[in-house]
Amino acid sequence: MFAFPEIIDEPVEAILFEWTEQWSVGVDTIDAQHRELFAAINSLLREEGNPAARDLVKVLDYLEDYVNNHFGLEELYMRRLSYPGFPSHKREHVAFINDFYDLRDEYDNNGATPGLAAKMGRYMGDWLVNHIGKIDKALGAFLQEKGKK
Repeated sequence: MFAFPEIIDEPVEAILFEWTEQWSVGVDTIDAQHRELFAAINSLLREEGNPAARDLVKVLDYLEDYVNNHFGLEELYMRRLSYPGFPSHKREHVAFINDFYDLRDEYDNNGATPGLAAKMGRYMGDWLVNHIGKIDKALGAFLQEKGKK
């Protein structure tokens, strides 16, 4: 017979993302921006259970700046070097931007809530694994072939 575990009323430490070379795309400027993103996501994950409005808005502001600057840099490289995966990569960026503004609207309407912090943490963790870990790695390999370091 299945027994439910006891409910532990203690805070659980967030699982954070550690930057290692496995995340590197091999292009210094992109890697530096990705490292900053890791730090922002980890800051968010630490606040998940008890987000302070100032901390959550700091992460949201960072992400807004990030999508403009980082995505712009990647897309500039892709256009200049005729990256064949540009259309699908650009669609990923557009989807992220749309999702980001949905999260921003939720914050603007409801403030800093544990639910929003958790949703943002999950979304950003998924972005790290699936976009940076796969899509950006492919872009990095292409850029390295073209001599970009």
